[in-house]
Amino acid sequence: MKKKSADCAVCRLVRLYLLLAVPLIAVLGTLSVDSTDDSIGPMWFARVELIDILAWGSVAGLFFVLCYRLYADYWIPKQRQRSLERLLGNNPEDLDR
Repeated sequence: MKKKSADCAVCRLVRLYLLLAVPLIAVLGTLSVDSTDDSIGPMWFARVELIDILAWGSVAGLFFVLCYRLYADYWIPKQRQRSLERLLGNNPEDLDR
């Protein structure tokens, strides 16, 4: 059963954009600040290239989606099939498990 959300689809989309846009603007803002005082170094995320973050994030997302799809498409149906075979079989040993 699908859980109904109290928020509309537009509200969820705006929240998602804000969740992604605010850190992105912060990183870009720190990259654009030119420090004339050499004693104060830039923050650690100011030295990180944005394309590196996006590349590693997409690789991590691909790995996560691949693992989830393998689990949902192969592991769960096999487990359900084994359970069904155990239930339909007349072997009392299998029903005790």
